[in-house]
Amino acid sequence: MVRLSQSSFIMKKSIVLFFSIFTALSAAQNNALEYYNSAILNEALKDYHSALNDLDNAIQINMSYDSAYCLSGIINYKLEDYSTAIKQLDKTIKINPNYFEAFYFRGISKAQLKQYPSAIKDFNKALAIHPNNAKTYYNMALTKGYLNDYSSAIKDLDKAIRIDTNYISAYYSRAYLEDISGEYKDAVNDYKKVIAMDGTYREAYIGLATMMYQNGEKTKACEVFKLAAEKGSIMAEELINKICN
Repeated sequence: MVRLSQSSFIMKKSIVLFFSIFTALSAAQNNALEYYNSAILNEALKDYHSALNDLDNAIQINMSYDSAYCLSGIINYKLEDYSTAIKQLDKTIKINPNYFEAFYFRGISKAQLKQYPSAIKDFNKALAIHPNNAKTYYNMALTKGYLNDYSSAIKDLDKAIRIDTNYISAYYSRAYLEDISGEYKDAVNDYKKVIAMDGTYREAYIGLATMMYQNGEKTKACEVFKLAAEKGSIMAEELINKICN
């Protein structure tokens, strides 16, 4: 019988131990991934509470699972639990400081809590990771609008539109901010652009008609109000009765 030396025996035992640990870790990672994938399916089905339960289980297995924390933050945002969303996204960013979605959703969560300056910082961090994301520019513009920083907000919307020329909400928001800023011609052009892109966008009709009326163009304004009324706008009908008859 061949006898192993003590050093060979220790080495063999170490190898067995290593593979046992490696196998256990691999199994744990697979279990965490299974919970995460289940959460994705439940989130798609809008079964948010089941999704959050899946993510809790994934995180218990892998405390450094950045994607699980991030998805938890996103779901809490959708549930309008913005404070919890921010906490989960904080954890994501601590693990992975280059996680675009974490900065983006933390930004819009903070904006919902009226933490506007902090939200803008997160949007800028998100843009540093993905500089060509139109939605980030759009949401940063809306946030700046709440701070009455209309000039900078319009510039952000310009960038959003350059990235996505079909971004109808960006055109509408830019028209609204141009209207507030007294940029009449630009606002009219953007409202008309929105209507050309979507003839059912009633808010654009109302915005355009209101601007025309305030600019002394009553006849044109009433024509646009009538178009809005035809699209089903109750507000337009009320305004027609007040100012057009």
